[in-house]
Amino acid sequence: MGLTGSRRSSARRGLWFLPLAGTLRTYPRNWLRSDVLAGISVCIVMIPSVIAYAELAGLPPAHGLYAALAAMIGYALLASSRQVIAGPDAALTLLVAAAVGPLSGGDASKAATLAAVMALLCGALMLLAAVIKLGAVAELLSRPVLVGYLTGAALILVSTQLGKLFGIATREYDFLPLVAEIVRRLCETHMLTFAFGMALAGLLAVLQHFAPRFPGALVVFAIALILSVLFSLESHGVRVIGNVPRGLPRFCAARVSLSELQVLVPAAAGIVMLAFPEGILLARAFGAKNRYEIRPTQELIALAVANLAAGFFQGFPSGASQSRTSICDATGGRSQIVSLVAAGTLALFLLLLTPLLKFLPTVALASILIVAGVRLIELREYRLLFRVAQRDFWLAVAVAAGVLVVGVIPGIVIGVTISLIHVLVRLARPMDAVLRPVPGTGRFHDLGDDGEEQTVPGLIAYRFYAPLFFANAEHFVRRVRELIAASPDPVRWIVVDMQAVWDIDVTAADACARVVEELRQEGIFVAIARANRPLRERLQRIGLYEKLGEPAYYPSVHAAIEEFERRKTDAH
Repeated sequence: MGLTGSRRSSARRGLWFLPLAGTLRTYPRNWLRSDVLAGISVCIVMIPSVIAYAELAGLPPAHGLYAALAAMIGYALLASSRQVIAGPDAALTLLVAAAVGPLSGGDASKAATLAAVMALLCGALMLLAAVIKLGAVAELLSRPVLVGYLTGAALILVSTQLGKLFGIATREYDFLPLVAEIVRRLCETHMLTFAFGMALAGLLAVLQHFAPRFPGALVVFAIALILSVLFSLESHGVRVIGNVPRGLPRFCAARVSLSELQVLVPAAAGIVMLAFPEGILLARAFGAKNRYEIRPTQELIALAVANLAAGFFQGFPSGASQSRTSICDATGGRSQIVSLVAAGTLALFLLLLTPLLKFLPTVALASILIVAGVRLIELREYRLLFRVAQRDFWLAVAVAAGVLVVGVIPGIVIGVTISLIHVLVRLARPMDAVLRPVPGTGRFHDLGDDGEEQTVPGLIAYRFYAPLFFANAEHFVRRVRELIAASPDPVRWIVVDMQAVWDIDVTAADACARVVEELRQEGIFVAIARANRPLRERLQRIGLYEKLGEPAYYPSVHAAIEEFERRKTDAH
C-alpha cells in the first residue's frame, strides 16, 4: 500500500513538472483535429517571420527555422500554458543583433555561433532564476520601460532594414549614424528594389489592418517568391537570399572566447528580463481565456529549456510569440500538441522544401520586418501614460531616447535604473496621514487634508504608508515631531497605525527607539496599532518590542483611543 502510494505521489510530481504528460493523460480525442489544424496554420504563418528574424540578427536564413523548431519542442514539453507558442521574436532578436553584430564583423557563420551561445546563456540564466526563485526580478521592467524599449527597438528595427529597402549596402550599425548614412546615400537607391519593397510593405500593412487574422506575411512571402521566379528579379539587381540548406539542425556545442562572453552575458540577461514578463503576461491572458491555471516558475523553466534547445541546435534566443499564440488560439488550438504539430510540419519543410527559398528577395523580408517594427510603436500607450501618469510618460520617452542614442542594452539598463530610483524616492518620501473619526461609525480613517491635525484632544493617530527602512527613517521621525509641534493642544499620546508598514530594518528601528525614548521623556506615550504578526516578531527580534512595552500594542486605532480616553477619565 505504501509503495503504491509512493508511486502515485512520484507520478503526480512528474505530471506537475511535465505538464504535457498530464495533458496527454487526460487528452480528449475531439481536440486532436483542431490541434493539428492549428499547428499547421502556426507553422505556415511562422516560416516567413522567423527567416526574417534570422536576417535581422545577421544569421543565415535557415537558423531562424532551426530556432523555431527547437524552441517549440522544448517549450511544449514543460510549459503550463497550452496555447503559447515559443520561438524567435522581433524585439528579442534585436537584442541578439545588437550584441552579435559588432562581434561577428559581418561573418554570418560567426554570428550563428555567437547567437547560439546567447541562447544557451539565456536558458542557463532562466534556469538559475527558477531555482533560486528570482523570477520576480524580471518584473523590474515596468510598463513604461517596456513601452519605451519597444519604441526604441522598433525604430532601430526599421532603420536596420532601410538599406535592404533602398538597395544600399550600408556600413553603419548604430541608429543615428545608420539613418544619416541612408540619407546621405539616397542617390544610390535601387529603384526596382525600393518600389517592390514599398509595394509589399503596403500590401502587408493593409492586410493586417483590415484582416488581422489573415496570414499577411505568408501572402507577401508567396507573392515575392513567385514574382522573383517569373521575372528573374535577381538578374535585374534585386538581391535574393540564395541557397538554404536542406535538412534538420545538427546538435552542436558552440564555443566563444572569454572576451566575447563578457559581451554576451549582459545581452542575455537583458533578453531574460524581456522574455519572461512578456511570456507570463501572454500565458496568463490565454490561460484566463481558456480557464486553466498558469504557473510562473514552470513557464520560466519551459522558456529556459526552449532557449537551451535552440542554442544546442543552431538557433538563437527565443521567447513567447504573441502573433503565433493568437493564431493558435484563433484556429482552435487546445493544448501543447499544437506546438509539436507545428514543429513536425516545420521539420518536413526543412527536409523537403527549403530549395524554394533560393529566389526569395531579401527586400520581402525587410518589408515584413518594417511593418512589424511600426506595429511595435504603441502610440495608444503613450496617450494613456500622458493622461494618467505624466512621470511614467516621460520615463517611456527617456528609455526610447536612451535605446536610440546609447544602444539597446544600455537603454534598458537606464530605464530599469530610473524605475528603481523612482521607487526608492517614493518609498523614501511616502504618503502619510492623520486619522480622524468617521462620523457615526466609531472608526478612524484617512480623510484627507481637511480638519484639525488632532484625532481627539491630546492624541494624534498617524498612519505611514510604507515600510520603515534606512531611506525614510529620519523622514518618519521628522513627520512625527512636526505633527506634535503643529498640534493645537498638548499631545499626550501618539498612536502609529502600522497597517501599511510591513517591514522595518535595523536603521529605522534605531531611529524609532530614539524618538520613543525622547517622547517618553517629554511625557508623550507612543502606541502601536494594527501591527501584523510578522512585523511584531521583527520588532521583537531587533529589541524595539521591549522598549515600547506590551501595553503599547493595540489591535486597532479605535481600541487605542478608547484606552486613552479611559486613562484620561481615571486620572480625573
